[in-house]
Amino acid sequence: MSVITGGTPAGDVLTLAVAALWVLVPGAAVLLAGGVRRPALLLGAAPATSVGLSTLAATATGLTGTRFSWWTVLVATAVLAGVCALVRGRRTAPFEDGRTPRGPAIAAGALVLAAAATTCELFRRGLGTLATPSQEHDTITHTLVTARILRTGQAAPWKAQALDVVTGDPARYYPNGLHQWAALVAQTRGVDAVSGLNATSVVVLAVVQTLGLLALAATVLPRRWLPAGGVAAVAASLAYQPLQAMHHDSGALPNAAAIAFAPGVIALLLPPAHRPWRGVLAMVPAVALAAAGAVTVHPSAALTVGGGFLGAWVAQSTLSTLFGPVPEAQGVRPTPEGRSRGVRGVLRAGWGWRWIAGLALAGALAGALVGASLLQAASAGGGSSSRFARDIPVEPLTAALHRVLALPMQGGIDPTATHEQWWLAVAVVAGALLAGRKAAAVLVCWAVWSAIAVAYLIGAHGPLVDLVWDSAWNSYYRVVAHGSPWAWLLAGVAVARLAETFARRADAWVAAALGAVLLAGAGTEALPTEVRALRERYAAPAYQRVDTDDRAAARYLAAHVRPGQRVLNSGNDGSTYDYVLEGVPVMATTAVPTTAQPDLRTLTRDLRAMTPEVRALLARYDVAYVVVDADAPGLPLTPADAVFFGVPGYAVPPGLSDLDAVAGLRRVFTSGTVGVWEVLGQGSGA
Repeated sequence: MSVITGGTPAGDVLTLAVAALWVLVPGAAVLLAGGVRRPALLLGAAPATSVGLSTLAATATGLTGTRFSWWTVLVATAVLAGVCALVRGRRTAPFEDGRTPRGPAIAAGALVLAAAATTCELFRRGLGTLATPSQEHDTITHTLVTARILRTGQAAPWKAQALDVVTGDPARYYPNGLHQWAALVAQTRGVDAVSGLNATSVVVLAVVQTLGLLALAATVLPRRWLPAGGVAAVAASLAYQPLQAMHHDSGALPNAAAIAFAPGVIALLLPPAHRPWRGVLAMVPAVALAAAGAVTVHPSAALTVGGGFLGAWVAQSTLSTLFGPVPEAQGVRPTPEGRSRGVRGVLRAGWGWRWIAGLALAGALAGALVGASLLQAASAGGGSSSRFARDIPVEPLTAALHRVLALPMQGGIDPTATHEQWWLAVAVVAGALLAGRKAAAVLVCWAVWSAIAVAYLIGAHGPLVDLVWDSAWNSYYRVVAHGSPWAWLLAGVAVARLAETFARRADAWVAAALGAVLLAGAGTEALPTEVRALRERYAAPAYQRVDTDDRAAARYLAAHVRPGQRVLNSGNDGSTYDYVLEGVPVMATTAVPTTAQPDLRTLTRDLRAMTPEVRALLARYDVAYVVVDADAPGLPLTPADAVFFGVPGYAVPPGLSDLDAVAGLRRVFTSGTVGVWEVLGQGSGA
């Protein structure tokens, strides 16, 4: 096979720059207008806020029937920034006081840049170019959702996944915050949906995750420990679990991206040092947008953000009440009146009632924006653990602790879980042992999520943990992902604590040096395997779904299909990219046609029989061509689908195999294993 590729290195760099601008600038504008001044928090929370703005624009255009595009997002940005600035006024005191010393700031910035550069180089080696599509199953949906936004301007989340790309009906909810962003990149840069989506994938790991971890460190750790956020970014860029594994094993891009967005949102939700009423009210729209943006990327963000926020708040506010504030702390601080004991003292010390009221109002606004879509997703069954088998069998406690603490790569690249990332594992455990009072919030959050991951592995059940399993599609990799930001922060805590202990006057520079050592050691240990994992999905795929033969067939069909005509295809091969890359009106957009498309199910099962019912359906939908790749990945079927199709699984649907022998079809194009057949008597004129 020959993979699809294209573009130039310079063009890819420009596309990545455009992707970074779209995810940083709109959100930063609103946060600045709301009163955020700390650079780390501003940049870390900007991505989720930017996606919230695009979601607002997508919702407004979906309700009014107008087209979603770059200018609608800019209008939403201008309006929301104006509202925040107007509410805040000119004389409201800033939220933050003091500045991070120059040394820690420079050291943290250098480590963040190193982490981003490492991620970009990893993807360059694994992808080749941004135009190279992934061979993963889930990417069928991701590219189709992005392409339909790009081609039709319909981006409302509640109709994001149109099963029929021509009519848009039936359509269902899909978390499409990432796809809105990818469509904006493709539209403004003039590239296809594949390049736009790949660019966002790179920027999520290289920019969104690194800046979010820096923001979280800037909020929950002392000012001089800011390099811990840079070290956390380095650790995250080198960790195969969870984000890279979620890409490799299932193409679970939105879920992985939501984990990357979460640290910046948690940092934004934690209370600032000062909370004037006008300032709090001015931040309400920004906080609402960030929360809505995160869950529009993927609903699991509600659990990642909510759990992390509550854990950090409980730890910080309780300890501040009992023992006083952390020296040089820059995040949660006790208010002057917050020295009383008990629950009321904890609330007043950790938050202050103004911030509680602001968060409640922001939550109501976020719910108004995305709540209906989330309820629609929940009513559809989501990732219920009753529908999905465990991805890891129940283990004894010792094996579970090893899996959680030793950080084996696991998954398809390490099925026996014997390739541990010891550099990162040792750093995380050392951070837990050295956390102390200054990093107690980080330790508590990591410990709680680790305990939940162990509970999954040993087969625990109960109302609360079952809710976590359901939200994670009954997958260990998704369960443990919730706590990963806190694990990487602990690696940073270990470095910061060691640097402070052995070189107090030059601790920032020692921390940067230790971070570089971690980068070199963990990189040597893991990067070759991680490059191979990426290449297996992109540049040198382990199996074939879409290649240059599919692209050739797409170009043929684009030149011959007339307006109003349709193309019957298999959603399990590369023919879905006929629509993504060339706009060909294919009929199948899922690997197996759903029960919401009974006519398509009948066609893909019975076309070879060419019954009167099949002929009537071909005429009803004006099907002029059929396109099939004989060399598609094998696909197991659910019991219900197996009964309907009469086979336990297939690579090519039963009705679309051996079409040369079918009366009423004539082969008109061949490229490799991909064939195109004209439906005779449908007026194709080919």
